[in-house]
Amino acid sequence: MPNYGFAIDLRKCIGCHACTIACKAEHQIPVGVNRCWVKTVEEGTFPATRRLFFPVLCNQCGDAPCVSICPTNALFKRRDGIVDLHGDSCIGCRACMVACPYDQLFIDPNTHTAEKCNFCANRVENELLPACVSVCPTECRIFGDLDDPTSAVARIAADAAADVRKPEKGTAPKVFYLGASASVLEPEAAVRPFIYKEGQVRLRPLGSPSPDPSRPGDARVDYDTPHAKPWGLDMAIYLLTKGIGTGTLLVSAVLRLLGDRSTLSGLAGPAISLLFIVATAAILVVDLERPERFYYILIRPNWRSWMVWGTYFLIGHGAIGTLWIAASWFGFTGALDVLVWPAIAMSILATCYTGFLFAQGLARDLWQGPQSAVALLVQAVAEGAAVLLLVERFGSLTIAGASTLTLEWALGGAVAAHLAFVIVENLILRSATRHHALAVSAIRRGPFARQFWGGALACGAIALLAVAAAGAGTEVVSRSGLLLAGAVFALVSSFAWEWVWVEAGQSVPLS
Repeated sequence: MPNYGFAIDLRKCIGCHACTIACKAEHQIPVGVNRCWVKTVEEGTFPATRRLFFPVLCNQCGDAPCVSICPTNALFKRRDGIVDLHGDSCIGCRACMVACPYDQLFIDPNTHTAEKCNFCANRVENELLPACVSVCPTECRIFGDLDDPTSAVARIAADAAADVRKPEKGTAPKVFYLGASASVLEPEAAVRPFIYKEGQVRLRPLGSPSPDPSRPGDARVDYDTPHAKPWGLDMAIYLLTKGIGTGTLLVSAVLRLLGDRSTLSGLAGPAISLLFIVATAAILVVDLERPERFYYILIRPNWRSWMVWGTYFLIGHGAIGTLWIAASWFGFTGALDVLVWPAIAMSILATCYTGFLFAQGLARDLWQGPQSAVALLVQAVAEGAAVLLLVERFGSLTIAGASTLTLEWALGGAVAAHLAFVIVENLILRSATRHHALAVSAIRRGPFARQFWGGALACGAIALLAVAAAGAGTEVVSRSGLLLAGAVFALVSSFAWEWVWVEAGQSVPLS
């Protein structure tokens, strides 16, 4: 069985875009999206300038992150090494788009399912060359079997002069370039005054390199595809609702474990938890491009995807919350004592899985690392404690002083830990990659600076000060007001950071 790959000699490419047109015609790709395209970069200052052409297509990775993250096995790897897609199984979650480091997946506006280059598998199966290869006037595209040492593509792949895109991601890409410079290979190397495509001029991507007036000859992108942002405000809202849902049950269970027997931990907290978990599930379903297919995650699960595990964790969390409410309502106190530890465990799992899901978004350096799961757990505790404090005050629920003190400590400690995570990751630690540095720069002093400094940090600091002042103790009224303020500002701080984290993580161009 062959192992197909591509080689592209950039020294021969003339930027005619015949490959793009042939691909569109072969696969009936709508206007505005592409399976392949030719990126154009200019270098130098007039009159000593040059234009570089860089054909971009799916790398058919040996270890494809899009296949691992796809929750329904819609993306799969064929025996010939081609990564293909079953459109009938796609639910349009866009997870594959955040996983691909090469920006090679998109949502087809006609089918509302994912699409990508598949090396024209329909032609290859009939012993024809891919459409882009057959029309290339300079024959700069070479297609063949990488496992055949006599093939041209295998010889080029073995050449030390051949380059691949983003080898540090460890995906084993199978598209090799000859004569490539860093300015075309690395999306972070060339500045982007604007993006021009399909007759439209678009604003410079928010997290892209900025032009330096002192170096007018720097490489600059002249033509590229518009940068896709798969996840947006809806994902930030999902993080907030899920954090409240898991956090309230977690804190309620801990209160029960510490001896609290009030209505707050027995009924009100778990009821709020179930309400927000249902809201979280609704947000996830509505956000799909094909929401009517949401149940495919249950009947066609890909167990390598954290989205699948998260679905079952949320179901388990909702089931335990329902049992807790029923046991409390009917007075089965013994059952509540049994449910405490499963509630704690499932709350932690339902909270932390999202950190691992985002880490599967291999394209985004800001999201990498297990610390995201811990940070989300800290935020959930802060959100849960904040909501329980608000319910206690506005619902006039009476709980023991020790339980109120526990909520205060949980809120104050979690907010402090949340601020520590945010400060260390964005203001103290050095970025390991240029991609990460650009995302952090967009947070510190770029388009997300206002939400970061004024929302995540300032509101978090106010919440921490309010809780600390309430702990110092004065009059009951002022203490109650301080706790309410601390709870509200904690929620605002948490949501502001979740929104910044989602948006800034996707702000750096990938192609």
